[in-house]
Amino acid sequence: MNSKVLIIDDEKDICYLISEILQDEKFITESVYNSSEAIKKLETFNPDLIILDVWLGPNSELDGIELLIKIMTINPLIPVIVITGHGTVDMAVSAIKNGAYDFIEKPFNSEKITILSKRAIESAKLINENKLLKKIAHPNTPLIGNSSFIINLKKDLDRISKSKSRILITGSRGTGKKLIAQIIHKNSLGSENLIKIIDFKNLSDSDLSEMFDDNQNKTTKNNIFINSNNGTLVFDNIDSLPIFFQKKILFFLENESFLIKSNFKLNIKIIAISSKNIDYEIQQGNFMKNLFDRLNVIRIKVPPISARREDIIPICNYYLDYFNKYKKYNFSLSKRTSNQLEVYNWPGNVHQIINYIEKTIIFFQDSNSKSNYVLDDLPIDMSKIEDNSSNETHFSLSLKVARQNFEREYLLSQIKRFNGNILKISQFTGMERTALYRKFKSLNISLNNK
Repeated sequence: MNSKVLIIDDEKDICYLISEILQDEKFITESVYNSSEAIKKLETFNPDLIILDVWLGPNSELDGIELLIKIMTINPLIPVIVITGHGTVDMAVSAIKNGAYDFIEKPFNSEKITILSKRAIESAKLINENKLLKKIAHPNTPLIGNSSFIINLKKDLDRISKSKSRILITGSRGTGKKLIAQIIHKNSLGSENLIKIIDFKNLSDSDLSEMFDDNQNKTTKNNIFINSNNGTLVFDNIDSLPIFFQKKILFFLENESFLIKSNFKLNIKIIAISSKNIDYEIQQGNFMKNLFDRLNVIRIKVPPISARREDIIPICNYYLDYFNKYKKYNFSLSKRTSNQLEVYNWPGNVHQIINYIEKTIIFFQDSNSKSNYVLDDLPIDMSKIEDNSSNETHFSLSLKVARQNFEREYLLSQIKRFNGNILKISQFTGMERTALYRKFKSLNISLNNK
């Protein structure tokens, strides 16, 4: 089956040009010109790749980076190649940090965009094949780490799980709150029954109306309370729920019953999850204080990974072991890489760590044939450990000098990674070999710089 590519650019001639290039290579393409059209097209087109311009013009509700973030929440498995203007290094770096697969600068040639598109789609196929995302939130995944938070949570897990009290789990995105909820259910008295996870962030008002339907003249077959009886009901992103529907949850919690022709008693373990500052949301009138009080019986505050660095290497090793077992690899972390991983900020928390391990394994499985391999290098964006001094140095430079520094470090990294093999460097970077040699010369780089 031919791969499908969604092109998002406010310039129709650019969309047409990219479409012509990719259609010559047997890709199926669709083009849209603003963020609203893009989000709608994602529902019907189901692309294998997205090519997105960071500048979408005044007719787009979201700019390119905002749309990229939205795409990552809708389907993080779709690779996104970002188009940037000449010299916009900071924008390209921002795109990579927010989940873009890679970036390409205008003006671009047909060979580069074709190679990059094929590589992005192939990488995504390998990721899907490994099915790691199924493993991330699988209830058999244990609590991983050596931090005081993980140690104390393990000690309290049995008491929390067996309790009939309602539980509120809070913390920033990617910290593993949903996994904790699943582990609690697995250890609860109703573990043999279903756990239902409702993500309120992605539901429309009509969806919510059906889920909370209490019309006595209907079957209420989709009502979330009825369908969760004797099991566990997880309210993910509870802070995104409109006040009208918050009142329905509050009514249920206050009465512990649901009205269907008569008072129908339900037995449900309730777990609520929030990534926002709930106290602030209450102050702003976005969240009901009464509902918060009802949910906040047992509170689990999950710290960001930067506040529990003792968990970083155990998490990395857990997923390395998973890959080694699943694909019969034999990867391990060097001491140098472990040190770098431990001091990196990980703004995306546990999910970002897992994505790093996954992408690194997928890259190295093709570039190295040894049965035993020690991961002794980091991708260019990970090797720059975030701290105030490095940021101050970066922003004190002119754009031209900052760009030259970035390009030099990036290409030196690729020379080391591929042991000076110009063909592999060309294929990986998407640059023609003649262009690479010119770039090496302008940056005073030798292939012997390994």
